[in-house]
Amino acid sequence: MEAVIFVLALLGIIVLIMFLQFINSRRDDKLYLLNLENEFGKIHRSSYDHDRLITADAYFKCHMPKDHIDDITWSDLSLDEIFSLIDKTESDSGRQVLYHMLRCPLTDVHDIENRRSIIDTFRKDVVLRKKAQLVLHHVGSTGRASVYDLLDSLGGLEEKNRIPYYVRMALLVLAFLSIYLLKGIGVLIFLGVLISNLYVYYRDRSRILPYLKVYAYVLKTMEASERIAGAIGAADVTDPADAGPGKEELKKMSEDMKKTLSDLKPLKRRASYSLNSEMGNDPVMVLLNLAGIFVFADIIRFWKIRKNILDHKDDIDRLIYLTGSIDAYISMAGYTEAISAHLAKYEVAQDGVITAEGIVHPLIEEPVPNSVTVKKSILLTGANASGKSTFLKSMALAALYAQTLGYVCADVYKAPICRVMSAMSIKDSITEGDSYYMAEIKAVKRMTDYHAGRPLDGKDDILQLCFVDELLSGTNTEERIAACTRILMFMDEQGIRVMAATHDMELTDLLSDQYENYHFEEDLSEGDVIFSYKLKDGGANSRNAIRLLESLGFDAELTERARKMVKIHSEEGVWKKV
Repeated sequence: MEAVIFVLALLGIIVLIMFLQFINSRRDDKLYLLNLENEFGKIHRSSYDHDRLITADAYFKCHMPKDHIDDITWSDLSLDEIFSLIDKTESDSGRQVLYHMLRCPLTDVHDIENRRSIIDTFRKDVVLRKKAQLVLHHVGSTGRASVYDLLDSLGGLEEKNRIPYYVRMALLVLAFLSIYLLKGIGVLIFLGVLISNLYVYYRDRSRILPYLKVYAYVLKTMEASERIAGAIGAADVTDPADAGPGKEELKKMSEDMKKTLSDLKPLKRRASYSLNSEMGNDPVMVLLNLAGIFVFADIIRFWKIRKNILDHKDDIDRLIYLTGSIDAYISMAGYTEAISAHLAKYEVAQDGVITAEGIVHPLIEEPVPNSVTVKKSILLTGANASGKSTFLKSMALAALYAQTLGYVCADVYKAPICRVMSAMSIKDSITEGDSYYMAEIKAVKRMTDYHAGRPLDGKDDILQLCFVDELLSGTNTEERIAACTRILMFMDEQGIRVMAATHDMELTDLLSDQYENYHFEEDLSEGDVIFSYKLKDGGANSRNAIRLLESLGFDAELTERARKMVKIHSEEGVWKKV
């Protein structure tokens, strides 16, 4: 009798611990919601966990369309850093879908408007946003391996015989009954069988743990979708006055979720409870999970449900996208709120003209706004460090923001639908054996090759917008000027809208028939180099490389001799040492 009381007391302690855990989890949820409210619309540049980038591209790799931001452009525009500023997602799905959205700009005007309307809804509807965030927070993560990697390798697992587990379960029951017959010896037998079963359980479970995480993640995603769909439906009922286009789009998404969940019913029926479920912090579910350890429940269920998971990969993929989209939209809503001081709605221009007023770079904390109307290709000249590259990147990011967020860091932004490519921060490649010059020309060639490969049936009327910084700087001056002239002329003649920056003033005259000239300049009036970072019409007429040497304290004789060499070359056309 004492042994039975001991076992019951042990179970009572476990139940008490589960109850206390439930109370603590409810308190943690309240604190988490408070933190979500305080942090919405704020950016912390230094606190981002860059390990989150490890699996961020998993969904993108599985659903990579032909037209996407390529690796060179992504690197040129520091889009990993942009992504880290936007990414406040709560789930792996959200982070991966957000990455995909930034990597694949929309090209349909209605899709852009719909996305912007959903972002606006989450900016305004605090209740719906917090409900969705809390649900997504409990979905968790699959760790450093993405769910897509694990699903791919799931099919290669060798089927395991489950009979030994059933035998061990029977032995545990018999050992428990032996307590009544053998008293103290029965307790020892029970504890021995229990310890043996636990050893086998944790040994075998460790071998399939990553795949158990997939199963748990799928089940949690399913439950999250149910709750989010319910919250979206309730939002229209409780607040009909606020039902706008964003709510309508969310309603469509919730219906899609319900349909996908219906298709996944066979998968869900195989699970009486969620493995390691945290969803809702239900103490009954936690207790069931604990009891399941003693009967190998999750291991046996895993092998039973493995085929169902593989049979429903497409439905799982769809559900991951839908729940991840909600998470991504909320992150976009927080980001657009954070940059609202420099934020304009993207307006589609039907005449092919790009109009940007007060445009700024989103990574600069105190940016200098600029304005420009781009009717044809542009050539930028100007002094070193005067702002040419930053302006080009601002314009490139504006085009991408327009077609991913529906908003731009500007006061006004009108532009046609564009496909953006760049060649701005090219590096030589040791692994591919490319010199700096070779890497440059390959980067430019990919732009013209892409344009040449577009459909010629008249349906592809999207403007190809290309950004080039210091083209062919890896070669000698004479050949660079000649080659740059012909390349930039060729690109423009092919219908590519080019924005290029150069130090070669000769190009302003050579390309004046096809390119509009703009420049940045510095103020040298007070004996120092001061930059205004303001865009001005026409080509530059000054250089500042030697003046920058002076401002940094280089030897006065050195800079004076350098200046004399420049004067001799401009007068006689030859270089002479002085």
